[in-house]
Amino acid sequence: MTIGTFDGFHLGHQKVIFRLVERAREDQVKSILITFAPHPREIVQNPSREPIRFINSLEERIQNLAVTGLDYIVIQPFNQYMANLEGEVFLERYIMKRIRVKGFVIGESHTFGKDRKCTAQRLKALGNQKYGFDVEIISRVSDGDFIINSTNIRHLIATGNMESAKKYMNKPFHMKGRVISGEKRGRTLSFPTLNILPSSPKKIIPKEGVYCVKVHIQRKTFKGMCNIGTRPTFEGNHLTIEVHVIDQELNNLYGRELDMEFFHYVREEMKFNSVDDLKKQLEKDKKYCKELKLED
Repeated sequence: MTIGTFDGFHLGHQKVIFRLVERAREDQVKSILITFAPHPREIVQNPSREPIRFINSLEERIQNLAVTGLDYIVIQPFNQYMANLEGEVFLERYIMKRIRVKGFVIGESHTFGKDRKCTAQRLKALGNQKYGFDVEIISRVSDGDFIINSTNIRHLIATGNMESAKKYMNKPFHMKGRVISGEKRGRTLSFPTLNILPSSPKKIIPKEGVYCVKVHIQRKTFKGMCNIGTRPTFEGNHLTIEVHVIDQELNNLYGRELDMEFFHYVREEMKFNSVDDLKKQLEKDKKYCKELKLED
């Protein structure tokens, strides 16, 4: 077994889960992962702080985990009652009474239970002293001084560092959304855009600016350039997410779902002195994105 939220499904998560699947097969038992919904941080976070945004929705977390070879994925509802349970009480009531546990594979920094007091080492001690299961503790994964964890990858995305986020997740950050009606200014600039409403309001929004992206829509994939920002040249006052699909004319897409993969941060959003200046910059952005090789 293992336990965790696995937001972003980064290299550290992958190391734990692939070892779990390997151990279960060696011992000829089932591999089980317990995750939580909603994310525990939503329940325990101080309400006066800015709500945390996540790399993945629950649906995306399950999609990431479903291809790992796990036998079972258990989604445990999480609420304030659950947040107040001591780690050992949670272990007793929700795991040991329901499952014959042979062992755990768990990351060295993972904690659970009230105030996150039950550490991997404490879990190992409980297995040895009381429950008779073994615990394999997986060392954390780092790249030099950079510790690969969900918090740090969220920071990479929030600051526009899409190459590093992709490197540490083994896949690009992506955002699903629905095409909605916009102000149609892009058409007058010869750069028509699709305005996107993200499918998950809890998903992290990358730093404002222009990105090279891949757009997956209607079972086809296109290159695009995405702008996240307030459109200061036109005195905009609210955040928009819009994507120009390069060298394609896509019509009648309102209400359609699409998926964008973010590969490269091109530049900050800028206020231009004229519409012509904006168009010139958009042409440069388009040329740059067309020439950039986007590898999954």
